Amino acid sequence: MKFTSLFKKAGFATMALAATFGLVGCGNQTETQGEIEVVTSISEPVEIEFWHNLTGAFSDSMAEIVENFNSTIGAEKGIHVNATYQGSYDDLKAKITASIKANNSPNVVQGTVNNIMELAQSGFIQELDPYIYHDEIGIKDYEDVYQGYRDEMSSYFETGETLSLPFAKSTDLLFYNKTFFEENNLTPPTTWEETVEVSKKIYELTGKPGLSIDNLPNYLITYLFQAGAEYTNQNGELLFNNETSLKAIEMLKTGMEEGYFRIAGEDKYSSGPFLAENVYMYIGTTAGEGFLNRDNFDWDTTFVPQVDVENPVGIQQGANIAILNQGATPEEVYASYEFIKYMISTETNTKWSMDTGYLPVRESVFNSDEYQEYLANSQGNVKLNGVKAVENGFIEAIFQTDSYSSAMVRNEVGTMLESILLDGQDPVEMLDYYANTRIK
Repeated sequence: MKFTSLFKKAGFATMALAATFGLVGCGNQTETQGEIEVVTSISEPVEIEFWHNLTGAFSDSMAEIVENFNSTIGAEKGIHVNATYQGSYDDLKAKITASIKANNSPNVVQGTVNNIMELAQSGFIQELDPYIYHDEIGIKDYEDVYQGYRDEMSSYFETGETLSLPFAKSTDLLFYNKTFFEENNLTPPTTWEETVEVSKKIYELTGKPGLSIDNLPNYLITYLFQAGAEYTNQNGELLFNNETSLKAIEMLKTGMEEGYFRIAGEDKYSSGPFLAENVYMYIGTTAGEGFLNRDNFDWDTTFVPQVDVENPVGIQQGANIAILNQGATPEEVYASYEFIKYMISTETNTKWSMDTGYLPVRESVFNSDEYQEYLANSQGNVKLNGVKAVENGFIEAIFQTDSYSSAMVRNEVGTMLESILLDGQDPVEMLDYYANTRIK
């Protein structure tokens, strides 16, 4: 897997930054745990709390995974996992942060790489290398996990500790109404110029937008990277106030004004308008595959539009799983490790990848006969194209400065783009304001 990593391996002082981001309270409220002794067995039964943001089919699959663990490895080793939904990614992070302040944090958490980076500032994210590479309890086939994901898991700090494991991984693809395209002799676009042309044709045919975009920060970040321009860098510098950003924004702004582009907006996701045939293409996450469950037309996927089709680039995303060791005993940390190890096992990852729109994190899962048969019988080539896209994936920079984080910058960029596209703010002024004044 050929990944381009833009990760910040930040060597900041953990507790100083924890104070900046509200993860350290008064007095001894959240003193760091220190080094945890590695144990390989449990003397008394242990209960583990796992907090996640999964709903619908994702939650159902996770419930089965947790039940399977509890009835097999958990029953054998004396571990019981309680999985609890805690809301959206932002809600989940806020609740985890609050629990750390209250000295009552869960054992295992799910989060985006940006969110885990912020949580790591508390000093309570458990380093996993002593477990992964342990002679007795280690992940013997850890190299089966795609190299790009392994690199991501150890890229939180410049010292290279592994602080999470990959689980709910995804990338963006272009989804299109295959039936409509065939009926109207249209070809799925490969470049942004072709995307404009095809979207205009669709608008002329239907009076409806040709393309919808789900994630505005993803759109800008991906376009910049495709064009060889900069968004942020490993030092946390804000570099998106440039001509390439302006070009990308103007392209989307013009398309919306003329009716052939739209954004998800109040729909939150474009899959709904897509299924209702109110738009005929959209750029969204592979994880949304499970929501495209109506059969009123055939749909398919392809790579996101490119600046240079000879050098395709797509964003690598999704959630990881990490262990919080605040107040935890060595046995509780070991129990948590056994659970997350199970979460990325070949058996579990095969089930998870077939139940959901998330991509396999292991090469053996993707290449297995079972998974290949699943691919042959699935609509839209989502997983096949998703894995191919990840092979040319990039990971946006993550960082913490004394006053802002990569997660905060991403949110602010989304707000900036909405102000331009929905409120009519001037792109030049907004780029300058957000890069040089607002995010400080």
